[in-house]
Amino acid sequence: MESPLPHSRLDKPEKKPRKAKRVLILANPTATSFRFQRITEIVKCLEEAGMKVELKLTNRASEITETCTDPDLNTDILAIAGGDASVSEAASAMLGRGMKPHLAIIPFGTANVLAHELGVPSAPKEIAKAIIAGKTQKLHNGYANGRPFFLSTSTGFDAEVVHVVPLRLKRRYGRFASLFIAAQLAFSRRKGSFKVRADGEELQCAMALITNGRYYAGKHLVVPEASILEKQLHLLTFKEDGAWALFKYACRLLTGSVVKSRNVQCRTIKTARIEAYRAAAVQIDGEPFGGTPLEVSVGDCELTVICGN
Repeated sequence: MESPLPHSRLDKPEKKPRKAKRVLILANPTATSFRFQRITEIVKCLEEAGMKVELKLTNRASEITETCTDPDLNTDILAIAGGDASVSEAASAMLGRGMKPHLAIIPFGTANVLAHELGVPSAPKEIAKAIIAGKTQKLHNGYANGRPFFLSTSTGFDAEVVHVVPLRLKRRYGRFASLFIAAQLAFSRRKGSFKVRADGEELQCAMALITNGRYYAGKHLVVPEASILEKQLHLLTFKEDGAWALFKYACRLLTGSVVKSRNVQCRTIKTARIEAYRAAAVQIDGEPFGGTPLEVSVGDCELTVICGN
């Protein structure tokens, strides 16, 4: 009688080893809260998880855009270590790339609004865990005067503050620089006056904010029902912008009750055009961007981003 044949390897085919994910970290060393030690801690955690990590420090303003639009970019995850301006620059450049690479955020800025919107943690090990887990969402955008934005655009008082704050003070003192300039400007500026046409409806206001998400200037709630994961924008129009009115708006911002003010109207929109009776400043995602008129519309693209757990 023949002895049974030994078990062949064909009975249990060997699994091919999974290809290590490639991660490119683009870090902006001029970001307000940049710390190289935190970056190296994240890199160590990712490498211990089997990822192939490349760290690149930017040294000029256009480098993030150039990297994101490079047709030879070959990575699974592009992590931006910087503030909202750096993340917005990368996201804008990546809109036309399709599914890959996924965008990840390492928050090192002043407000880090987009990181808050996506639930991205702030501790290095937790950031690494989120990147390793790879949970993704589809991020929607808007367009302001032809430029993509992911957080907000506005004209009026807050846009004036963005234009006036010196970059060196912002990098050194963070949000305190903006607060200092805002306090000075509130008593010295001329009041704003705008005509808004939103989805066919005409409005008058002293300043206007169009937001893609729920937070503003950090983790301050402005539109509780908004979401950067939905294809819609929210328009907030403010009836007054005198010093006392601005102080009351600031108090409501701290308590998350801006939309409850009787001087504020909030509505969901698809398109808007804002004209000033006197030339006025415009900001997009916390960066100065020319002046009025301001043309805004909902974007038609999606960007795959890694969110918090």
